[in-house]
Amino acid sequence: MASKAVVNSALVLRILTLLLLAASVVVMATNNFKFSDGTKTSFTDVIAYRYVAATGAVGFLYTVAQIPFAVYHACTEKRLLRPEFDFYGDKVISLLLGTGVGAGFAVTFEFKRNLNDFVQGVEDLSDLDLSEFKSKTEKFLDRAIIATGLLFLGFICMAILSVLSSLSRSIAKSSKGFFG
Repeated sequence: MASKAVVNSALVLRILTLLLLAASVVVMATNNFKFSDGTKTSFTDVIAYRYVAATGAVGFLYTVAQIPFAVYHACTEKRLLRPEFDFYGDKVISLLLGTGVGAGFAVTFEFKRNLNDFVQGVEDLSDLDLSEFKSKTEKFLDRAIIATGLLFLGFICMAILSVLSSLSRSIAKSSKGFFG
């Protein structure tokens, strides 16, 4: 049986994970802009951003499903589910969130680097004013970084939960001791 502090810490981390993942999905889902000529750009136009939103949503749903069990465990000190469910579920979801973080940051930093090179090249070759294009695109990419950063914090919480579920599973399997 895990200590009360570990059980309460797991509950707090699950709630924090839920909030971070919800914020990540909301920021990414509201990430769009419109140019003065009517052209619209949305997070759905970039496959990696759809993946970031999808991993956040899957992690959110998993956490929503886990919170009632964590509350019950914290209040009664009894488990409704076997520790293996937390063990494997936390590992899979944390790895999924990690891939979303990698995709989001990689694409955004690549776009930011290429945006500056593109704008500079076009301005050098022509008399076009790309200030609106550059400023709106930079805001779009900055919001994507914020959404991915929130997903990263959710990933960190889920990774810590993964460690705690490993400890709970090992303690539940053996009453001989921590490594027993």
